[in-house]
Amino acid sequence: MTAVKDKAVCIGKRNYSETSQIVTLFSRGQGKIRALAKGSRRERGRFGGGIDVLAEGEILFVPPQGEGTLAILTEFDLQESFTNLRQDLPALPCAEYMSYLLGEFTEEFDPYEKLYVAFVSALKRLGPQCRSELVLLDFELTLLREIGLSPVWDRCSSCGGPLETDAQYLYFSSGSGGMLCRDCEPAIVEKRPVDPRVLQVLQHPETAENTPRKTVFDAHELLSYHQQELAGKQAAVMKFVNQILRKQVLSV
Repeated sequence: MTAVKDKAVCIGKRNYSETSQIVTLFSRGQGKIRALAKGSRRERGRFGGGIDVLAEGEILFVPPQGEGTLAILTEFDLQESFTNLRQDLPALPCAEYMSYLLGEFTEEFDPYEKLYVAFVSALKRLGPQCRSELVLLDFELTLLREIGLSPVWDRCSSCGGPLETDAQYLYFSSGSGGMLCRDCEPAIVEKRPVDPRVLQVLQHPETAENTPRKTVFDAHELLSYHQQELAGKQAAVMKFVNQILRKQVLSV
């Protein structure tokens, strides 16, 4: 089968043998790829001692030959190692969290070019003097929009009616797919209160940069709750990132 050339970021890896790795890549043109990198752990091999998570490179691979099989990665030409992620405490866990989301919510060989561009942009933005909660919010909104699981923010997701503009708190339900009006909310068990200021950010993300950090973090945390409900579990990296960011924004 003809080899395919693309650009990709490694979002996961595990050792396969003393000399090889199985890597998960998120590529610009092909989406998520699970591939066997034969000989990648050899110091003098063509991969230079292994492929690191959160490294971006030009790749050449042979697509899998059948269902449940791995692609064969034949080249990984390193282009960017994102050293900025090692210069700030929240940056690397945030990048790992985004990698987790890509691995959890995308299917193999289902391309999302806009999501790839958003991911690489986020990896470049994270680092010293960066508002990590703002970067995560931007990426999460793009992810949910691109995979078709973006919640309804501007009306009741249950009845389609308007939301109350004078309420102290509104309610969000992941299972219902978004916000709830006053009439529908009592009948829904799974729900979370939402500050109207947080909803404003989610309805108009372009305002987030000029919004207090705590409000932006609360918007991110609501999205992480939604992702947790969709996945049916809370990943350790999700919990860790939220702990770090909560402590950081509250100390400002």
